[in-house]
Formats: sequence, structure tokens, C-alpha cells
Amino acid sequence: MGFTKPRPRPAKGQPAAETLSAIEREALAKDARYVGSPHHTNVPKFGIKKAAPRSGAMGIEQAEAEKIKNPDCLICPSKWIHRHKDVTKLLQNALTAGTYVTDGPGIMPVRLWVRDPEEDIVYEAKLCEPPKGYKAYPLTSYQVAYNLPFVLP
Repeated sequence: MGFTKPRPRPAKGQPAAETLSAIEREALAKDARYVGSPHHTNVPKFGIKKAAPRSGAMGIEQAEAEKIKNPDCLICPSKWIHRHKDVTKLLQNALTAGTYVTDGPGIMPVRLWVRDPEEDIVYEAKLCEPPKGYKAYPLTSYQVAYNLPFVLP
């Protein structure tokens, strides 16, 4: 693996939990859904007909074991393969909790972050259009410590 430019660090910001009301966050969460990405899976799932992980894609365990700070692409853990409702609920919980920086009331955040309650893995979700929904992927411990705009609860 050659040298890759490090990801830019996002500007520090206040989480939406501090800038939007609970009612505003719940309204956003109600319509959110997980659509996935063929680049962050090694098996077809959630309507993705063909998995197409990027070159150099690896699991979070391998990235942590090899101490890779900012891997090119991380594959989602296989535990999510048959759990579309659970992953959508995790995404909705992040919106309700306000673990994102908002662009204003009623605007779906471009990125949000959530900690898996079953494992100590933090995921970053990005808004995809089309289809309207989010894809998500795990972050390394380095990315969690240095690449988030606020400390994740």
C-alpha cells in the first residue's frame, strides 16, 4: 500500500444534541434509512446486488492489528449482513442522540457518527443521493480520536 494523503480533519463543531431540540432531531430520525454501499461490504446485502469492495479494503480488526490510521476502505463487520432493521435503528438512534454537526433545522446531516452498543466500534455514516439514505463504515481508533469534530459519547 503506497502513501495516501491523510483525510482532512473536520472543523470542530457542536453536536446537534446541543444545537437542535429533541423534537427536531426525532423528526429527522423518523425518515432516515440505511441503504448501504457496495464498496464497504464483501457480500451482497440490503438490495446491493454485487459487492464491490475497493482495492485494499480490509476489516476493522486487520486495520487495528496493523496499526493503519486511515485505511483506504473498511469493510463493515459481517454481523450486519441479515440485520437491516438493526442497522437502520442504530442510524436513527444517532440522529435522535444528535451525534452530528447540523446545517440547520430540518436538514439531514451529511455525516453522523454512532458507537455500536454491542461492540466498541464507531461508525461514520454519509448521506447518499440517490438513493436517499445513508451508507456507513467503521472507523479506526485513530480516526475516532483525531478525525471527529467533537468527542463522541
